[in-house]
Amino acid sequence: MKTVDKMEVIHSQSAEFIQQGETGKFLKLIPDTFVIKGEKENGVFNQGYAIRHLNRRDMLLIDVVEKSTKDAVMKLVEEGYNIKGILITCDAVLKSAYADLKTISEDAGGAPIFAHPRNNFKDDFKTKDITGKDKSLDSFDINIFDLPGNEGASVVVYTEINDGMLFPGEDAVGSDYDSELNTFIRPEKKNENNDFGLAESWAAFDTPFSFLFPRKGKPGFNLEEGEQIDILNKLGKS
Repeated sequence: MKTVDKMEVIHSQSAEFIQQGETGKFLKLIPDTFVIKGEKENGVFNQGYAIRHLNRRDMLLIDVVEKSTKDAVMKLVEEGYNIKGILITCDAVLKSAYADLKTISEDAGGAPIFAHPRNNFKDDFKTKDITGKDKSLDSFDINIFDLPGNEGASVVVYTEINDGMLFPGEDAVGSDYDSELNTFIRPEKKNENNDFGLAESWAAFDTPFSFLFPRKGKPGFNLEEGEQIDILNKLGKS
């Protein structure tokens, strides 16, 4: 498995790098992993991600469905990339989609859309079950963790690439970019039982990861074992 060249990526591992980046443009964070800034909600911009396969032709998109990211996705297709799937982590992502899912799929070169079957869909486009086994996801060493969501359902996306990358959607919120802190908290849940369930899920999470890339807030880079434990303890605190 390809690991991270620390010298290659040190310049991009800062809040300032992402904060100063242009909205709607893919920014390289670490090898074959990119962030794209989407719409702002309550003063905080949403973040989507892209993972490029080692064959440098195939790509997976995570939570990239907003109007401000449309042109960047279509440019990937024009450049010859094969988008193997668009992964949806939670209902909030679907609510921010710029069009119906069929259109979004077509704009991404006909890419399948993976979502939880309990999500609240706006249309009847046939999505793939993100919690099921799929060869497209296996080729990116993807593992999906099913967690309680605010309404329908939510998932955390994990890949072994780059020593373990975790994409929690909105189930973990990073510190504000203007803050000196760099930690993660659980989002406010409308349902107390869902909040308790999410806390329990994080408390039981035991898959090592080196990078944590949330939909909102600062990412976590090069996380050592002690830092991972501290993050999970905070996320799992009742």
